[in-house]
Parts: sequence; structure tokens; C-alpha cells
Amino acid sequence: MREQLLAYLLNDLDPAERQSVEDALADDPALVEELDHLRSCLETSSKEAEPAATPPTKLASRTCSFVEHAIKRSRSFCISAPHVASLSESRDGCTSRRRWTYADLGAAICVLLALGALVMPALRENRDEARLLQCQANQFRVGTALTQFNERFRRLPQIKPDQNAGYFVVELYENGILTREELAELVVCPATILADQVASGHIRIYIPNREEYLAIDGAAGNVLRKLMAGDYAYNLGYRTPSGQIQQIQFEGSSHLPLLSDAPSMAGAGYQSTNHGGCGQYVLFQDLSCRFIRCYQAKSQQDHWYLNDDGQPAAGCRATDIVLAPSEATPVVDVSTK
Repeated sequence: MREQLLAYLLNDLDPAERQSVEDALADDPALVEELDHLRSCLETSSKEAEPAATPPTKLASRTCSFVEHAIKRSRSFCISAPHVASLSESRDGCTSRRRWTYADLGAAICVLLALGALVMPALRENRDEARLLQCQANQFRVGTALTQFNERFRRLPQIKPDQNAGYFVVELYENGILTREELAELVVCPATILADQVASGHIRIYIPNREEYLAIDGAAGNVLRKLMAGDYAYNLGYRTPSGQIQQIQFEGSSHLPLLSDAPSMAGAGYQSTNHGGCGQYVLFQDLSCRFIRCYQAKSQQDHWYLNDDGQPAAGCRATDIVLAPSEATPVVDVSTK
């Protein structure tokens, strides 16, 4: 039912489906609570970004004063030097108010440069903010798909010892939850270097089916596994006492991470470099998305990108959370295919 509630909030239902959801809400208070919870998650996601940069105060009045002062200076210059060359062929040049001089042109250029210096940073910040909001939206949609998978199969996508962390996208595609095209777009955060490479055509994100995944090996297989989950990291699960790999339980928790920006060996402490190494966006099981500067749980005892043995592999216990980049496998010494 969560899928219908999300579609209801996103206004993605036809009238009959919408009426059906509203009838269900009228009969079931628990659904109303779930709807309120999902609505708060959406609102929290949209409020995470910093406020947009605003131009300096009194920008318009100061700009007008600057222009007026520049024009007065150019006129006084023309009166004191009547023989200065003008852009017009007329020898009267500076004595005519309707003709521009080089000084006028220079003043106008200065004004345009000043305006550009003031406006361009604000435009750049607004663009960056929009990209970050899209990153959060992408994570939220992938997280929603994972919750739908859990509702259908009563578990999250399992990563086997010989599979890489990015294999969860194959599960989502094979089970018809998201299409190839949707996944290829959603796993890329628009604010990252990978997004620029995809936009320029240097890199293509391809989501394979199971047969293609098993058939591609060698260098091509390595590239496929590295890119199939794009900018994001997924939970590798944990090792049981018998040595088996088990996926963590989905609890709808607000402190258990579901997805995050992928970590990087280049970052201090294996931290993500998707946002300048300043932190990472983490999507939790309750679908809340937060920008977190550290890479550990609040207890400061569980590193989200390394297990208790300090390795980017499956956790050593059920509470040892490990989010791994697309190419990582649950067992470190398992060779790639």
C-alpha cells in the first residue's frame, strides 16, 4: 500500500485510483499515519538544502548611481578634451550628447562587468542547489523502489559472495520495479563528476539483466560492475557465524541507512568525494535523506563504509552496517569474474 500512498502524495494516480486511496484512508487510521509519515519525509527532503544565495542589498540603487557617475565623468572628460576621437565620423564628437565616445563605451563595459560579477555567483549557487535537490530526489526514488521490493519479497535485494554491491539494480530491473532507462538516470547524482562524464558522452550507465550480468566478464565486466550503481553505495549485508552472507532486515528505521553516496579511497577515512569530500547524502530505511558530514553512526562505533575489521566488505555481525560502492563484493578475497 505504501506505493499507492507515495503515488497519491506525488499526484500520480488517475481519479479512480485516487478515490480508492481516499476511501481506504477514511476507513483505516493506520494508513493516515503512514501517509503523514511519508509526507513529512518528502518535506524533510526538500528542506535539506541551504537557502539560495540572494544579491546584495540595494544592488539596483547602487548600480544606477554607478552608471550615473560614470556618465558624468565621461561628459566632463569630453568637455575638457574636445578633440578626443569618437566612434562617430563627425568631427564634433564629444560636443554632441547623442554620440557615444570610447569613454562612454568603457563605462558601459565596466557596468556590465560589475553586474556580471554580482549575478554570476548567485546563478551558480542556484544551479548547484538545484543539482543537490535532484540528487536527493534520485536517492528517494531508488529507496522507494527498494521498499517496494521489500514489500513484495519480505526482504531487501541480497548480494551474494560472487556478486557486487551494484547488483541490487539488476534485481529492481528484473522484477519490473524500475526500467533500465529509469535506473540509469536515477543512479547518477547531477552534482558529481560522473554526471558530467555521462552528459558529455564519455561514460554510459548500462543496467544489465541476469543473463547479461553473468555473460560479461574480463575488462568489460569490471567496467560494468563499477558503473551499474552509479554514484551510490548499497548495503553488503553481514557474515553469519557459519560464514554465510545475510542481508540486514528492513525495519523502516530512521537510523539504519539504505543507500548513500558511494565512498572513495581518495577521501579521508574512505569518505565520499561526491560533494567535495565535505560529507555524503544518506537515505535511511524510513526514506528520510540527510546530509551527514561524518561517516559513522551516532554511536561513533560503526563505520558505515568499513566493517569492524576495517575492510569494505560484509559486516562482521548483524549490526555492523557496511555501505559499499558498486564494484565491491561482500567478501574481499573473492576475485572478480
